[in-house]
Amino acid sequence: MPERSLQGSLDHADRDLLRGWARDPDLPDGRISLLVTANDELIGRILADRPRADLAAAGLGDGRHSFELRLLPPLSPLVQQVLSVRRESDGVHIPGSPVVLPAVSGFGENEQMLLARLLAAVKPGPELRTRLSFLAAQTEALLQLQADADNPAATREALRRHRFRWGGIEPEVETRAATPRALVIDERLPQPGRDAGSEAVMSHMLSLRRLGFEVCLVAADMKQESVAAFEAVGIDVLQPPWCASVEEVLRREPSGFDLVYLHRVSVGIRYAALARHYQPNATIAFSVADLHHLRLARQAESEQRPDLGAASAHVRAQELAVVAQVDVVITHSSAEAALLRRLVPGAKVQRIPWAIVPRPTKVAYEQRHGVAFIGSFEHAPNVDAALWLALEIMPLVRAQDPSIACVLVGATAPDRLTGPFPGVTMLGHVPDLTTVFDQVRLTVAPLAYGAGAKGKVLASLAAGVPCVGTGIAFEGLDLPTMLTAQTADDSAGLAELILRLHRDEVLAGACRSAGLAHIVRECSEAAVDALMAEFSPARSGSG
Repeated sequence: MPERSLQGSLDHADRDLLRGWARDPDLPDGRISLLVTANDELIGRILADRPRADLAAAGLGDGRHSFELRLLPPLSPLVQQVLSVRRESDGVHIPGSPVVLPAVSGFGENEQMLLARLLAAVKPGPELRTRLSFLAAQTEALLQLQADADNPAATREALRRHRFRWGGIEPEVETRAATPRALVIDERLPQPGRDAGSEAVMSHMLSLRRLGFEVCLVAADMKQESVAAFEAVGIDVLQPPWCASVEEVLRREPSGFDLVYLHRVSVGIRYAALARHYQPNATIAFSVADLHHLRLARQAESEQRPDLGAASAHVRAQELAVVAQVDVVITHSSAEAALLRRLVPGAKVQRIPWAIVPRPTKVAYEQRHGVAFIGSFEHAPNVDAALWLALEIMPLVRAQDPSIACVLVGATAPDRLTGPFPGVTMLGHVPDLTTVFDQVRLTVAPLAYGAGAKGKVLASLAAGVPCVGTGIAFEGLDLPTMLTAQTADDSAGLAELILRLHRDEVLAGACRSAGLAHIVRECSEAAVDALMAEFSPARSGSG
């Protein structure tokens, strides 16, 4: 029997959709039944009877000769698929058939769309749970594969075995296995310029990078934020979707870090024991930022609040428990270092400042006027200090010199700080403090309570601008006598110091020189690196 002719085209063919048309010219208005096979297995039967305007316009019968077949489930992308569309009556291929779809070896856009459709084409019920279970298992496997690739512990073990058997090793493997790694854990991603704690932890991470560490940073809040600034300086930020928790990071890379740096007490409480469990060979460091229990105790005394006294006792127990669990405690204050050594005999406590680059103002003394208060108003001691300055200290200053004005600088100021206060202006957040230091003759830090090293004081000294403050403000900074002489703990004494520094250019110049010399001596990158080098595996014996 002679083969009848067949018009048509297989216009589109992929793993989940076939589309085309077919027509027998001997039966102009007839409909053709088609068989669809994949690798010679029947996967569908369809009638080419759908209308298509272009076919009608071309004079191909009434135009009802097209077909479309959606494949459910889609064909596997992991094997090569040979798709054929034949006329059922005699097995003749339509033009364009067969089509070969190669097995997928990559994971491009088409493959991602295919997988997304496959996973989404389901209703709630057992099948949905099956697909979720499958996807979760594959995600877990991929995340662990990535973690294993990042973890040098396995590389080190392979290196040890290779040396034992054969002696030699590839240089790049040797380098990878020998590079120390540090994991830094903070409450949230640090933002230098927002608070002293952010400045400190960023400085210490940069120091570790200079010392040859690979540095990974993870925030306990797991909030996705821009990481470009960290990547630019070689810091790897771990956040969703690559990890869902700090515990996951620790668990996925057992013994993968030489140093685990816990920043702030809230982080120490949650992760010190986990870090010890999953990273048994690492040095565990706890950076207190400031002693929270000390700050709360002082606030309780200043405000006569027994509830804060009870909270202080609770936090004290937590902080000291963390201190007892770790290998070394980092503080920025010499006073807090001494206190911790008394409270936890035998604890290794290291005072490590953060690096500050001196940028003295170039504006002459006589061209500057007034004073400034600088500090984040998310921090209760700063709100209290700013109110004290605006309500009590500045009125005393302006009673003797009404020309002296004050600006309050800091983010998230509460409504009660917006005034009006005579001679006091709220500037709020200022991205670049240089603009402030170029305007004022001195800064004021009238802290009634607080703890730790005060970033506001150090920033002022680094700008060549003298600072007047309380004993709490200067505590633990080990400042020279010239600067500690600018200390008072009452409104009248602080007002007198402000007036004196504001009108005495010689005294202001001497304080400027002493402050800049202190920053160069105590807060240089070299000074910080020398102290941070104690965490090197070669020094600590870890790794």
